[in-house]
Amino acid sequence: MKARKYFKNGLIIILVSFLFSCKHDNTSDAIFLPKISGKTGEVLLIIKKEKWEGDLGQAFRDLLAHEQYGLPQPEPIFDLVNISPGNFSKLHQPHRNIIFYKTVKDINEPKITIRKNKWAYPQLIINIDAPDDASAIELLKHNGHEIVIRLNVKERARLTGYYKGLMVPDIVKSIENNHHLHLTIPKGYSLDVDEVDFAWVANEPQLLSQGIFIYHYPYTDTNTFTPEYLIEKRNYYLRKYVPGHQEGTYMSTEEMLKPEFKEFEIGNRYFAQLRGLWKLENGFMGGPFISLSTVDEVANRVITVDGFVYAPGDKKRELLRQVETILYTLKIQE
Repeated sequence: MKARKYFKNGLIIILVSFLFSCKHDNTSDAIFLPKISGKTGEVLLIIKKEKWEGDLGQAFRDLLAHEQYGLPQPEPIFDLVNISPGNFSKLHQPHRNIIFYKTVKDINEPKITIRKNKWAYPQLIINIDAPDDASAIELLKHNGHEIVIRLNVKERARLTGYYKGLMVPDIVKSIENNHHLHLTIPKGYSLDVDEVDFAWVANEPQLLSQGIFIYHYPYTDTNTFTPEYLIEKRNYYLRKYVPGHQEGTYMSTEEMLKPEFKEFEIGNRYFAQLRGLWKLENGFMGGPFISLSTVDEVANRVITVDGFVYAPGDKKRELLRQVETILYTLKIQE
């Protein structure tokens, strides 16, 4: 059976190729380029001040700075910084994520051009050209999610490259031997629980916790991939293996804010994603989580990798991105 048979809603991420084009990638010249600057999740938007303050700027903010779902306190999906074209200088050139907008009168429809590593490595530059602001606004409304995807994929790729250099071989090998899957686990994490159907790796510096759960169970049918069933399974494993410090407390899924459910494919493999909040039943702890579930067709099992953050008083978007990146390194062994 092919993974796409597990779809419930047939929802697949498809790049709008007729809108996107790519220029030369300077990856081979990376050794000669400076390192990127800027914070993870930060995007420079190069448009004129009057456009930033008008409808076009609002369309960019709606797309790139709206509140990220599933965080306990409001945080934008990206930190969007406006710079007028006249103020863009060599100081800004090495920034990790740059979006340029300009109006071009002699084109009939807006277009998006992707360029990597122009001034720094690993850099992503997005050029948006449009005949007028109105058509650019329509582009952002209807196809702007592809820009969000590109930015998120690039941020994860940067973190993945960093984590590969810090990988903990003993933990990675233990997960491969006992659970027949690979995750890139970086330095700082420890393997706290390792059962037949469940593992827990945790990074717990002072006053902060980032954790990855791995659990798997027999695949039965496509009804497995509904938010209700995945939450039910999540709660089962968390109650069994993730107790709190006080008797009678355990981790669970907060359902006052309904977890966001998405389906997509990566490399012809189907994934179901949950994004939401966790809570400590009969306790007072909580925070954000994200999980990915897929089918191991050879072993006829469902595999879920689940990342969570506990960071009271701190911003959590980038902490969650870090564990999310580890989830996306999932590879199933034959």
